[in-house]
Amino acid sequence: MLKRFFRFLIIFILACVIFYLGGEAGYQTKLILEQWKINKDLEQFNKAIEEMFREDIYGGKTPEETFNLFVEALKKEDIDLAVKYIVLDAERRERYWQEFNGMKEKGELKKYIESWPKWEDWEEVRDEYNDWEERAEVWYAETLEEPMIIYDPYLKKETEIQPGTYLQQDIIFIKNINDIWKISNL
Repeated sequence: MLKRFFRFLIIFILACVIFYLGGEAGYQTKLILEQWKINKDLEQFNKAIEEMFREDIYGGKTPEETFNLFVEALKKEDIDLAVKYIVLDAERRERYWQEFNGMKEKGELKKYIESWPKWEDWEEVRDEYNDWEERAEVWYAETLEEPMIIYDPYLKKETEIQPGTYLQQDIIFIKNINDIWKISNL
């Protein structure tokens, strides 16, 4: 009887071990297959993103060319074209589209873009970060010869600006995978 009990116990333990190993093997197989599917989906997503970037042909061979194309589009009030010169970032493009479209609806876009200086008036920033091979930055400043009074909407009062040189605008360009320069920030 003791022999039968041990035999039953050994068979029971073996059955439990086999059942456990089978379950573990099934679970691990499921995890491996899920990870394989995730990797495959991620690879397809990355290919789609890369293809989207490769199809982005709007921009110039130099930051200057991209700048001029962008300014011309805004002068023609073609906002849809203008935002295509901005990096392929849906939120950023939407934000600029809204901003420029708001100016257009108020009749202020042409005046805004006409006030921009020509490329020659912008100063190039060349440093370790702006190598002009992959990233470039330009800015322009205006010099006030005498004090100027402006209304400050944040302080909700008039403020006197003292004579001096003030940064008015800077633009950052980056080169995309097609070697086309895009506007990163205005």
